[in-house]
Amino acid sequence: MLEELFESCRDLTGGTLADYIPELAKADPRWFGVVLATTDGQVYALGDTEQPFTIQSVSKPFTYGLALDAHGVDAVLERVGVEPTGNTFNAIVVDDQAQRPFNPMVNAGAIVVSGLITGADPDARMRHILNGLGAFAGRDLEIDEAVFESEQTTGDRNRAIAYLMRSLGMLDDVEGTLERYFRQCSVLVTCRDLALMAATLANGGVHPQTGVHALTEKSVERVLSVMSTCGMYDYAGQWAYEVGLPAKSGVSGGVIAVLPGQLGIGVFSPLLDSHGNSLRGIAVCERLSSTFALHEHRAWPRTPTSLRRRYGADEVRSSRVRTTSEQAILDDRGANVAVYELQGDLHFTSLEPVLRAIADEAASVQVVVLDLGRVRGIDEPAVAMLGRMTDDLRDLECSVLVTDLDPSVPAHAAIAALPVECFEDAERAIAASEDRLLADDGAAATLEATLREQELLRGVTDEVLAALEATVEHRTLAVDDIVVREGEPASEVFFLLAGTVSVRLVVDARGRTSRLATFGPGVAFGESALLGESVRNADVCVETPATVAVVPVDELRALSAQHPELLEGILTNLTLVLARRLQAANRHIRALER
Repeated sequence: MLEELFESCRDLTGGTLADYIPELAKADPRWFGVVLATTDGQVYALGDTEQPFTIQSVSKPFTYGLALDAHGVDAVLERVGVEPTGNTFNAIVVDDQAQRPFNPMVNAGAIVVSGLITGADPDARMRHILNGLGAFAGRDLEIDEAVFESEQTTGDRNRAIAYLMRSLGMLDDVEGTLERYFRQCSVLVTCRDLALMAATLANGGVHPQTGVHALTEKSVERVLSVMSTCGMYDYAGQWAYEVGLPAKSGVSGGVIAVLPGQLGIGVFSPLLDSHGNSLRGIAVCERLSSTFALHEHRAWPRTPTSLRRRYGADEVRSSRVRTTSEQAILDDRGANVAVYELQGDLHFTSLEPVLRAIADEAASVQVVVLDLGRVRGIDEPAVAMLGRMTDDLRDLECSVLVTDLDPSVPAHAAIAALPVECFEDAERAIAASEDRLLADDGAAATLEATLREQELLRGVTDEVLAALEATVEHRTLAVDDIVVREGEPASEVFFLLAGTVSVRLVVDARGRTSRLATFGPGVAFGESALLGESVRNADVCVETPATVAVVPVDELRALSAQHPELLEGILTNLTLVLARRLQAANRHIRALER
């Protein structure tokens, strides 16, 4: 998605280079980089993201933060206000009432802020700025001396501003402060640096990769507030309306934008518009905000991720009770099914970590199940992101199964229209995934099973099996027939020969049921009657047309009196079956507890 957005902005032209600083006019107008950095350290980079350029006015919010940390809010406010001007960045204007610069984002305020930087001598003050910017970038930074000299030579307007500030009592050492300011603007960065600097602001002043505390959280709040209202100069109002993110631009073509708590954006393209902002940088941020619904005032909860839990089909099985051979295959291959249980609201910042997690293991799984049972809302960008994910997974021959979609909800209908398979709930999706694994292993789900193939009758001799065959009654059952009803006497054992049935328990007064287990051919049910159960404790309902062999418990016991090995074998096999089910339940519980 970023690649498409990047390409859509690459050919934008019409801007100009900042030729009033001769060294900046040497930039290649084709340079273009876009980087997104999340607050957990993930970086997405496209284009000329390692091309060095000078930071220019993008340094202003960071040095302002350093001044706030050094002197406190009240002391800084005495010299620099926080009101937008509506004027260009180098306008020679002051707040007539307070006799101070309007804000720290315009040159007048930024020069005064540079004068507030602490240090024992001029070199120490410059090191303070350089080290501070480096903490935000996560690496040591250097100064482009050629650009510094160019700024010094052509900086008469800034000198005029500085002397005006001194006349108002806002500045003491004009030349020393100007040199520091020019050097500050001449610090070399890359687009990647800008994104990580912005992400550090988004992360409350802590660098998302190094863990270094570059700024106090309270100062970050002040910095972002001023960026919101003043960071884009006389374009700030339109920016707040269209993009809605705290931002700062520089005449070398850099732009940063911050989504607090979530991510930082860095864009570099030296062609400038009439406001002195990067032409492509503005376009990229506008389209990013629109595409991913990043506007800061959007009323989405600030959830860090929508991923509640991830587990494999080797850990959590469907309710379908499998034969021993099927279970062995699923034990071996169940990890090829990855289930992502999502929750809350799906939007860019909550869904991006989920898609990243899926991408990290996409090549090693065969089926991805998205359990949306706990999802409250899904916005259009999230649907688009899911669409791209399904395309990528399909290219890897990985299937996507989605649960709990409501066709009456437009976003759900849009997801259902993607190349996905839809299921009522996660349990049914996992069952379908298991069937797929079995089929791929050449062991398609059993469709029929004779008495000889019943799990409980494994090891029974032909003679005893023939005697049992003579006592059974074959019944053909239709879908939704109730084979066993809760509260009825437990007087029969059922061997499933074909079709499927499910064990269901009524869970509320309205008659809603929960499916506890599903049985296929080769599996018995009602066998607890052999253990002394007097009445049934759940319903057994037919899922697909079925055939069962029914043996009354009294006749089975009478037959076992003649052939003791029959009941002994059944109880031994039942013990093994229950042990396997207990093991599966333990795996399930461990997965749910993570």
